[in-house]
Amino acid sequence: MQKKARLVGSLAYKKLRYTNNHPLRIPRVSLLIELLKAMELIEEKELVESREARWEELRLFHDEEYLRALEECDRCMCVKKDYRERFNIGNYENPVSPAMWKGSLLATGSSVQAVELFLEGHIAFNPAGGMHHAYKDRANGFCFINDPGIVLQYLLEKGFKRVLYIDLDAHHCDGVQDFFYQEDRVFVFSIHQSPTYAFPFKRGFWEERGEGKGKGYNLNIPLPKGVNDSEFLFVLESLLPLIAQAYKPEVYVLQLGTDTLKEDYLSKFELSNWGFLKAFDLVREVLGEGIYLGGGGYHPIALARAWSLIWCRMSNRDIPKGLTPLAREVLSSVDFEELEEEDRSYMLDGLLDRPREGEIRSEVREIVERAKAEFC
Repeated sequence: MQKKARLVGSLAYKKLRYTNNHPLRIPRVSLLIELLKAMELIEEKELVESREARWEELRLFHDEEYLRALEECDRCMCVKKDYRERFNIGNYENPVSPAMWKGSLLATGSSVQAVELFLEGHIAFNPAGGMHHAYKDRANGFCFINDPGIVLQYLLEKGFKRVLYIDLDAHHCDGVQDFFYQEDRVFVFSIHQSPTYAFPFKRGFWEERGEGKGKGYNLNIPLPKGVNDSEFLFVLESLLPLIAQAYKPEVYVLQLGTDTLKEDYLSKFELSNWGFLKAFDLVREVLGEGIYLGGGGYHPIALARAWSLIWCRMSNRDIPKGLTPLAREVLSSVDFEELEEEDRSYMLDGLLDRPREGEIRSEVREIVERAKAEFC
């Protein structure tokens, strides 16, 4: 029996926004839903309304004192000086806003829903998920609740003993790595910008391989600026089969941040959404279906188009050649100011872009060879 695709989301995110001028102030999930509907690529029965995470789900990863502080800040829309210093909230990076608590609750509950749907035999995607920077006791990198960490813990609670976490975001998953660094039941695999030039700066280096019984269950592939489709796919197709063969995961969670795309101004990678989709295809070819989460992504139009491609693949739909007039109107009406002067009009012509292939540089080949040697 063919598995049915489900998108977990809500238009409620429109009212759960970050502060003005924050990179995540942009429409994301709501824009994706509106685009899919305008393109007639989703039916109502395929859209699962998001729910808030329950307290016991939050506690799978986070300290109670930290959660109580978020709850208190949400009630008054203010932050105590002590909380700002201890929990890293109430600053520009992690501001007090409706997104901080209520938005995070909804995004995290949606990720748990994606797991529940997967365990029921569906294919599920929560685009609001993938907030991988939060630590158990503090906010970090725009993230307050670490939903991937909660999902991984949830799967362990369900009895899984070999869970693979794959993070394709442009930024390293420092919050996830830190929590599972001494755990052999979760293998963390991240391909990202090198922390020598990109956030989180202090985590994501090759040498971080895990500790204790988790030694060897953490694999970071930090890459140079300007990574193209060919390089990104070379890394993935060279290493993922080796990880799968060695670890033999029972289930996997895939984080699909779109900030690897060239259009995204918060990263130095230069992938096309063709390459982004090809990476998704590669993972599924090696591992079958998994649990899919969103992640970073700061250009709303590029993000909505890329996640639309993921949805087309999941739901076994052909990718349309062009945009409907309504879809073009949806994207054109987004309140977003381009920070670069490049012509981006092609994003209103269709969903799928041309590949951005190129040379595979020696430094990319070198780190892949170094990683491959770990599996010999």
